Parts: sequence; structure tokens; C-alpha cells
Amino acid sequence: MSEEKKAFDEWLEPFTCEDTYWKVPTRYMDPSRLDRIYDKIERFEETYKKWTDDLYSGLPSYYCVLCIAKKASAEECKKAYERKKKCSVYSQELIERAYEALSTEINRSTYNTILRLFLKISQALPPNKRREMIEYHDEWLKREKEYATQRYIVEKRGAWLELFRLGAPTFYEVLGVDADSKDEKTGKERVGMNRLRAEISNILANPQLRFEYDYMLDFANETIDEEELEEIEAKRVLWAGKDDLYLFLLTRFDDLKRYEEIKTEHEDWTKYSADKTFYDVLNIDAASIPEDKREAETIIRTAYRDVERTPEVNFAYTILKNAKLRDDYNWLLKNGEWARVVYEFDIEDEAELNAVMEIVNEHQH
Repeated sequence: MSEEKKAFDEWLEPFTCEDTYWKVPTRYMDPSRLDRIYDKIERFEETYKKWTDDLYSGLPSYYCVLCIAKKASAEECKKAYERKKKCSVYSQELIERAYEALSTEINRSTYNTILRLFLKISQALPPNKRREMIEYHDEWLKREKEYATQRYIVEKRGAWLELFRLGAPTFYEVLGVDADSKDEKTGKERVGMNRLRAEISNILANPQLRFEYDYMLDFANETIDEEELEEIEAKRVLWAGKDDLYLFLLTRFDDLKRYEEIKTEHEDWTKYSADKTFYDVLNIDAASIPEDKREAETIIRTAYRDVERTPEVNFAYTILKNAKLRDDYNWLLKNGEWARVVYEFDIEDEAELNAVMEIVNEHQH
């Protein structure tokens, strides 16, 4: 198994799972033989109607909604709940109900009983009703896996999607091959390629990465509206002779993503990322800060003691004394200017495009 395939499977595992506790029996049973079971579940319906309604509708069991086992601890249940709130096609209301049902031993025991009774009653459902319920259930599992796959690709392969939205040629178009072609470029064939084609050829030669790229193309074409797709297609001609730009965006996307995250989380850093920095506020020579965290904190703490405590000084100290924030801030000081230009550029604006191409050329040397 390739590292890429392993990473993909491990990422999806907490979000998608088989519904091992929702197994509708195939054997039909006459409803008259289940009178006692009906009486029991009707009593539960008085208090837990939404739980029973979810099961009868064909929705996956709450264990499957949260992707946990019956023996999962309260802590594991809580972590699964937090994960699913961030990445799931299931409604927040359903995820809340699943967590409510499984987060305590008493509720979980009650839910297990309801689930067991439901599976017995499902034997008495008419064949067409049972089939519809199973199909509805399986469709939910499929949709959840598709959504998690999309989220993985957006998070891990954002460069591909960004290039698509910018109107860049597809990998197949760059190589001049058919997307359905199974031919792989050999190492010898890649020797004569320029850097962009070699990079793309390496991606497509990896079965897992090729699957992810094809998946990205499919869901981009399905989810982006027709008008925007036409605008994207119209930009194709602008990429002629822009292999260096294409390669730069393909390989430096993580930097642009980091810039976006820092910009979004720390808008108040903007005024301290040019002529005046947090280091200036504390009268510190940024170049004098060592890599060792303890030594760095000692220097920053000493500088802080030697200046007058103002809101600005306190703010600068709060940022610089924190190793994680200081690392992000230092990255912004070093890369913020070029990252901003590339992040904001419009390929249809000639001046902006020229500015970006200058940056690309500088980074090549």
C-alpha cells in the first residue's frame, strides 16, 4: 500500500464506517408473531419518538452516524461527536441526537434496546418497504463517504482545485493525453520533460493520487454552476506559456494556504508586518532571536521588562512569547509580501499577472 493510499484511508476512517449494527434480517416474519415486540417499542416511542423514527426511516444507526463501536468510551464518543460536527452530510440535529443517545450509559442501553426491537420488527415489513428502507440507508452511507472524500481532497489537494478554478489546463491537457488513458509515463520518458510535466506525470503515475485528481475533477464539474464553469473555461487561453506559474502554484500552495489562515486568524497583525514590527515595539533585533525556544523566551521576557507597559507593548509580548504564534509571525514577515500578491492576483488582470510572474521568476533563482 502506498503512503498516499494509507494517508487517505486513515483520514477517512473516523468519518466513514460500515453500519455493523444495522443489519435488517432477510427472513420475513408474520407481524402477528411480533405483537409483544410491537408493544415494547410503542412504549419507547412515547419518550424516544425521534430515535425510533430515525430507524424506521432508514437512517444509519447512531453508532454509524458517529462512527463508534458499542463499547466506545464516553471520551471517544465526545471526540467522534466533535469530528462529525465539522465533517458530515448528516444534519447537526441528527448528530446531536446520536450524541445524546450514546454519551451516557443509561441512554446507550435504552438505544440498544430500541435498536434490537427495531431489527426484529423489520422482519415483518413488506418486501417493498424493506427494500426502500435499505436503499435509503445505503444511500446515506454512500453520501457520507463521498462528502468525506471531497473534504479530504479539498484539505490535502487544495492546489489542484485552485488551479482548476483559475482556469488552468487539467493535468491531462498539460501532458496532452486522454483522461481515460491508462498509459503511464516511464522514468525514461519523464527525463526529457520540463519540470511541470515531470511533476504532473509523477502525480498521475501514482494510482491513489490519480484517483484523487479524477475525483476532484468530477466533483468540481458537478458542484460548480454552469456559468462559473464557462468563465473557468474561458481562462484556459491565458495559461499558454505559463508553465512556470502553473508549477509555482502547484508546489507552493501550502504557503498560500498558510498565508490565508494567518491573515484570517490574525488580521490585527497587518500593521505590524511591514515598516513596524512586534520586535520593534519591544526594541528587539529579530535576527538575535535564537531557535531554542527557552533562550528565545528569555530574551523576549527580558526585553518586555525593560519597556513601558502599554497596550501595544503587551500585545507584542503576547504574540512573541508564544512559540507557535511567533513562528507564524516570523513566517509572515518573511513571506507575507509575495504571498499576498499571489494570493490576491487575478490572471485576467495584466498588471497583477506581471507582478506574480516576477515573483515566480525570483523564486526560481
